[in-house]
Amino acid sequence: PSVHPLLYQKIPVKVASEWDTEEVGNLQVDYVAHCGRSTAGQYLHTISAADIATGWWEGEAITGRSQKATEEGLDRIRQRLPFRIREIHPDNDTGLINDLLWRYCRKAKIKMSRSRPYKKNDNAWVEQRNWTHVRKVVGYRRMDTPGELLVLRDLYASLTLYKNFFQPTMKLKEKVRVGGKIHRKYDEPKTPYQRLLESGQILAAARKRLQAQYESLNVAELRRRIEELRNQLFDLIEKKDRSEPSGSKRRGPGIRIGGPSHAIWIGKMLGEDP
Repeated sequence: PSVHPLLYQKIPVKVASEWDTEEVGNLQVDYVAHCGRSTAGQYLHTISAADIATGWWEGEAITGRSQKATEEGLDRIRQRLPFRIREIHPDNDTGLINDLLWRYCRKAKIKMSRSRPYKKNDNAWVEQRNWTHVRKVVGYRRMDTPGELLVLRDLYASLTLYKNFFQPTMKLKEKVRVGGKIHRKYDEPKTPYQRLLESGQILAAARKRLQAQYESLNVAELRRRIEELRNQLFDLIEKKDRSEPSGSKRRGPGIRIGGPSHAIWIGKMLGEDP
């Protein structure tokens, strides 16, 4: 559905250079579609949300991308976050820019901004995690059943713990142009959990809960659980694909782009042979 131009006028455009990268609670959000090789029919989407200051990430699987499903998915993310959302920043996607989300943000006293059309760098923080946290984990297969939805949600429950508490990331400190080259300087690698504690921007009760949660986790068990759920998800997809007529089967956790002589098998990125 199209968005009324008056709604676009209410939501200001914000580019990457305008963000305060030290302020916790500014959340970039995006959809990741799990449609496989066809966008026909109803299929699952991941709402991917990344905090700019800390790199804290949340993923929520929803069926379709209706306004109601999107609002409910974002609300579940909001309930899980250990900090208050200050601002939500989607791209120009009509699934995320709608009257329902606008009213939800106003009611919850959350600011809302948007990217420029066709400028993915405006949403660079979440775009990066769409690849590292979603595509590299679940690939490009089509997911469209209630069973796949439940397993994907379970998978994200473990994946967010692993990514946020145990996987360090680097933050860009500055870019310096020397002649024709740009030199980037990064800070010391830290986990989103470490960055959040060091920010001093969360309540004492939230800090205590996070520390207790961290001490209760076992990183080896988390890795095993993630792998078990990935296998379970892929088994469901394979079983579904085998039950389909041969002409409609979808291939592996990848897609082929281009003609026969110039095809790129995206599954290679996941360690899969064409």
